Amino acid sequence: MFDIEKLETHGGSLRYYIKRVSNKKFKKSLKVKKQLQEELKFKLDKFSTFVKFSKKVKKSKKALRKIFSGVKKRGKKIIAYGATAKASTVLNYCDVKEETIEYFLDTTPEKVNKFMPGTHIFIKSYDKKSLNYADYVFLGAWNFKREIFKKEKNFLKKGGKFITHISKPHITTKF
Repeated sequence: MFDIEKLETHGGSLRYYIKRVSNKKFKKSLKVKKQLQEELKFKLDKFSTFVKFSKKVKKSKKALRKIFSGVKKRGKKIIAYGATAKASTVLNYCDVKEETIEYFLDTTPEKVNKFMPGTHIFIKSYDKKSLNYADYVFLGAWNFKREIFKKEKNFLKKGGKFITHISKPHITTKF
């Protein structure tokens, strides 16, 4: 690895520049050293860090399932917004299926009229009117929360609520 680039994608990502070992040398970027120092500062070299993370993930799962359960017990309708791979990962880990979330809304033509992997939740084409039939909307594309809330301000003004699990599971009406 000879360079690293920090990206804004998905709430923050790293792009690594890696080359096969050969006679030709690449000068290591100072960013590589800084990134390694940052990772050590956060104790990413310690197993205990990942044990703590695992416990937080399990606690988050329990809290999100409790929110969904409470909303459904009150007879409220939940749909989802943004049929992303990361939403699929969360819902599969939390064992959330079509009994909980009635459908996803998405603008990607390749996803529309298909199902979320593992959850069997149908994906509908985004239509602003679709939110009128929901009491709660699970935010699948949480990395675009600000833009979505701006776009869906009428839904929020009418009392609509979003469910998110970032930074911890909660129901929200503002960003």
